[in-house]
Amino acid sequence: MQFSMEVTPKADVSEMPKSIREVSITYLPGADYRAVVAQAALLRRLGFEPIPHVPARSIRDRPHLATYLAALRHEAQICQVLIIGGSPEQPVGPFSSTLELLETGLFHGLRIGVAGHPEGMPVLSEPESDRFLALKNQYARDTGTDMFIMTQWSLDLPTIHRWLDRIASFNTLPIYLGIPGPTTPAMLLKFAGICGVKTSLLGLRTQSGRLGKLLTVQTPDYLIDGLAGRIDRFHIYTFGGVKRSTDWLTARQSELAISA
Repeated sequence: MQFSMEVTPKADVSEMPKSIREVSITYLPGADYRAVVAQAALLRRLGFEPIPHVPARSIRDRPHLATYLAALRHEAQICQVLIIGGSPEQPVGPFSSTLELLETGLFHGLRIGVAGHPEGMPVLSEPESDRFLALKNQYARDTGTDMFIMTQWSLDLPTIHRWLDRIASFNTLPIYLGIPGPTTPAMLLKFAGICGVKTSLLGLRTQSGRLGKLLTVQTPDYLIDGLAGRIDRFHIYTFGGVKRSTDWLTARQSELAISA
């Protein structure tokens, strides 16, 4: 079983466990791309594999994209990126989708991650979301591009299983399944609203007793255990709590090593 982790450009990554190999770096609307590059370069020096985000709707123009990618290649020797649509707000430039970014040809030679949405997307219906994921699968087949899916996080096991069943007929890309790292119910409620994970948001609001009990111990173990046999890569969303997430992961992996 493998774990990757998501951090912000300002997060302290100095004490991340070496059991984490891949680390994605957020690029939020209005951010300076140079902060993402600096974090990617630091992660590379520390021995990690950085996966910087490239949000379509935050890219001003083709020169902006070319400069960003050139800096990532030169300063952080990146091998892979995560291309996302980004903020649902109006695009700041000509790009509004991941497919439009791919068509620039500027990502040649990189392993490319695309987003998956087990709980759907606020701006797209379920069939439309599936259609776009199928198109990305087709792009990978047609171009020979090494691609993978990194999903939005979810707390709801039945929803995740239904999504996996639904895309099984067309998906051939490896899946990094998003899970929340240890955090408080209040923080989960905040980010559930921001990220548009409507099923998890509803569950947090209406089933606070059951979910609250699970979250009291601050671990996402029930998600990992509930997906055993179907998912072997998990992507941890830290919500600013990098140390808490790494402490939990280190403890879990130690327990598994002892019981093996």
